[in-house]
Amino acid sequence: MKATHWGAIGGAMLLVAAVGLSAQQLPKEADLDPETKARVARFDKGPSKIDVSKYPQEIKDNYKVFSVKCVKCHTLARAINCDYALDDEWERYIKRMMRRAGSFIKPDEGKRIFAFVTYDSKIRKKALYDKKMAEAPK
Repeated sequence: MKATHWGAIGGAMLLVAAVGLSAQQLPKEADLDPETKARVARFDKGPSKIDVSKYPQEIKDNYKVFSVKCVKCHTLARAINCDYALDDEWERYIKRMMRRAGSFIKPDEGKRIFAFVTYDSKIRKKALYDKKMAEAPK
């Protein structure tokens, strides 16, 4: 084999090892406290897709990124049905997922996911969004 092939194989092996380490850093379901387990289970049991047919095209495109990237670590239902609605909640959550997922979510993808979930929260989760806005400190 040529040296370039060996380099490519070595690089691929390093990538596989890095991905394996990132996955090991994620908390295991068994390590969660009972309250968190119940909440996570509730989110996982909800709908696993969103009808975005009436959303603007850019948001539809961002939904595709969201639906591909978020399933790398958990069900899409968990992200769709969680109780995050406010921009600052989503910002913290997405940044945390970017750190945990390593290179699965690049900064530009994180921005697109953020744009989708914040738009979706104001439309599909409007009641929750409005309630949290009313309760937020002024």
